[in-house]
Amino acid sequence: MKGRVSVSNLKDELKSIALRVNELLNEYIEIHNVVFDSPWWKSIPLPFIFKAIDFNNLNGGAKRILFELRTCDQQINGLVENAIQREKMFAQVLSKYCRELIETVSLLEGITHQLYLKSEGMGKYSFREYNKQCALYKNAVNNYISVGGQLNSLYSELYR
Repeated sequence: MKGRVSVSNLKDELKSIALRVNELLNEYIEIHNVVFDSPWWKSIPLPFIFKAIDFNNLNGGAKRILFELRTCDQQINGLVENAIQREKMFAQVLSKYCRELIETVSLLEGITHQLYLKSEGMGKYSFREYNKQCALYKNAVNNYISVGGQLNSLYSELYR
């Protein structure tokens, strides 16, 4: 029974991963808010009036979050085989949530990359392409939010 994880340890590990995913969600939301809640004119630097949005830094943050979310998903998948029914269902939904969040953050990473290139004068990111990517992004946001509701219900059942 090499590699077998006790139900108690499995439950604790899943909780730990879920809490880490939640931390990553909060970090992602911070990037989202900078990109989408800032007025468009802040992307153009005007000396001594305001600082331009640092799209390169935001893009790097999104890449790091993606890496960590993928790691979390791999950890979850490594635990599923040892899980009993309730933990297995939670692990499967947590994994699905990770994948939905990965899709969402990937789209945001693409947007921030293009905005960075445009801000540096290196890209031709049209308003039409931006709107197209934003529509895909909004759909991805709705998907992860939908799975998140299911995940929250399962979490409260498992960890009450």
